[in-house]
Amino acid sequence: MKTYYVDGRFVPADQAVIPVDDLAVLRGYGVCDIMRTYNGRPFFLNEHIRRLQHSAAQIGLTLPWDEDRIKEIVLETIEKNFNGSLSGAGRPDDSEMDEANIRIVITGGSSPDFLNPKGRPRLIVLVTPITKLPEEWYTDGAKIITVERERSIPGAKVTSYVPAALALKKAKTVGAMEALYVNSAGEALECTTSNLFAFFGNCLVTAGSGILKGITRELIMTLGADMFEIKEEKLLLKDLLKADEVFITGTNKGVVPVIQIDDTVIKDGRPGKNTLKILNALNRHAEEFSKS
Repeated sequence: MKTYYVDGRFVPADQAVIPVDDLAVLRGYGVCDIMRTYNGRPFFLNEHIRRLQHSAAQIGLTLPWDEDRIKEIVLETIEKNFNGSLSGAGRPDDSEMDEANIRIVITGGSSPDFLNPKGRPRLIVLVTPITKLPEEWYTDGAKIITVERERSIPGAKVTSYVPAALALKKAKTVGAMEALYVNSAGEALECTTSNLFAFFGNCLVTAGSGILKGITRELIMTLGADMFEIKEEKLLLKDLLKADEVFITGTNKGVVPVIQIDDTVIKDGRPGKNTLKILNALNRHAEEFSKS
C-alpha cells in the first residue's frame, strides 16, 4: 500500500482525504507540481519546489512552509514508499513501482463561504508508479493536434485542469497524443502538459512568453546550448508547420519527436537527427544523475 502525505499526516493511499469545503474541491483553487525519480532519487527537486512556490505567489496563495520544509516532507514521503536510502541503493518496495512520480499539491484550504480563501492551505504529496509510455513515440514519432487556447495565468501550474482535459480528449479522438495551444494571434505556445520546440536548420526555437516554463524545458536548452543556436521567441503556427523538426518535452515524457501536427506531416515524417541528439543528451544526463 502506497503512503501519501496529506495535511500534516502520512496515511495509506486509500485513507487520503481532505474536507469537501476546501477551495481546491469547490473552485479548483490550488497549485501543483510533478517530478520523477531516477533510482529512487527525485530529479530537480529544488527547482520543482521553487516553481511550486512561484505558482502559489502568482495566484495569491500564501504558504506557511518554506522551501526546506517542503523538501523535507517530499523526501520523507519518498522514503516511506521506497526500501533503503535515497542515495541510489534503494528500490521501491512494490515491484510495480520501478520508478516514481512525485506530485505536490497545495490547496486553497477550507473556506467558510465556499468562495474566499480564509483557511490554512493544505499540502499533499503523492508518490505513484511511473506509467511506461509507448516506445513508438520515441522511435517513430508522435502526432499532436492544435486547439485555440492559452493559459489564463501562464506562469502558474494550477490544479484547475478542465481546458487541458478537454483538449486531450479531443486529441485522443483523432489518435493524437497531445494538444498544442495556439493563441488568437496564431502563435504556437505549448501543449497541455508539455513544452514545444522546433528546429529550423540548426537553430532550436521555443516560445519565450505566454507559457509555463517547464523544468525539462530549461534542461533541454542547457544541454542544447553546446550543439545548436537557441532562440526564445514567438513561433507562429504557420512557420511551425514548415519546421525541419518538432518535439515536445515534459517531466515524464522526456523528449518526444513530433512527426505530424493536425493534417500536416513535418518534413519526411520521421524523428529528425537533431531531435535524436537532444533525446540522447537528456537520457545521458538522467543516467549520470541516477549513478551520482
